[in-house]
Amino acid sequence: MRKLPPLNALRTFEAAARLTSFTEAASELCVTHGAVSQQIRTLEDYFGRPLFTRSHGKVFLNNAGTELLPVITDSLDRIEKISARLVPDRDTEILTVSITTSFASHWLIPRLPDFQQNHPNIHVRLAPSPSFPANLGDGVDVAIRWGITTINGIEMEKLIDVDTFAACSPSLISGGRPLRQPQDLLNHSLIHDDDGQAWQALLAEVGVVYPEQSRGLFYADSGLALQVAVEGGGVIVAGSILAANDLAAGHLVIPFDCIIPHRKAYNFYYPKQSADQRKISLFRDWIHQQATIFTRKPVDYSSYMV
Repeated sequence: MRKLPPLNALRTFEAAARLTSFTEAASELCVTHGAVSQQIRTLEDYFGRPLFTRSHGKVFLNNAGTELLPVITDSLDRIEKISARLVPDRDTEILTVSITTSFASHWLIPRLPDFQQNHPNIHVRLAPSPSFPANLGDGVDVAIRWGITTINGIEMEKLIDVDTFAACSPSLISGGRPLRQPQDLLNHSLIHDDDGQAWQALLAEVGVVYPEQSRGLFYADSGLALQVAVEGGGVIVAGSILAANDLAAGHLVIPFDCIIPHRKAYNFYYPKQSADQRKISLFRDWIHQQATIFTRKPVDYSSYMV
């Protein structure tokens, strides 16, 4: 067992020695002058000798106090430094957002600096996952997901409606099997980033029966599926948000005029019981504002058709 002097008395001694005043030490430590005097007496009783010279209401370190002070100061400094590293800033909050990698990279990440600039004490931590978080409200604060998920105690708010359409690499338009009209889809591989629902909706819209749809290319990651389409690996039913950059860059084109408006949406989820938490409330207001700004800019799909 360690044999140490009273630790609170050591802290009081360091303040009084540094400030050369019991009164100022009392003010710094938010205690009375008498309490400081008592702690110093306790420490002097422990060592069996005085640590201060008292003269005309003033205090000065004697030889014993002068020997003790640098050891105590160094020890308290080291404790303070390691504490600063281990204990997070209590003025800083961390907001954990569950999100798909594709939506994060194509839409949220480019906008996040605006939130961080306006709310520097809220650090946004992204938790990419292809599936809805099972721990929303316990380790994950909010979620942004494609489609509707209904869970008791979880609030869902529409964020952005998404238009869908067929998209492909420009190389498929005039290749060996030209893709210029819906019926030409029968000559190409279909790329899926879901269980086939997107293609079922689009094929029904254009009146094409694709008998071997189940033999298409299925990917769990939307970003990977888009990349396969960019590389000319097939045709994808793309969403207006995730495909926006590739369309603008000319990496993807829309082969024929069939746009399904607002087929699905990205939704914002948070626990009802956490709605009043400052970090969630501020992020919720901000992301809805960003969604409103985004949807006010109409997309001219005809400019991407060939």
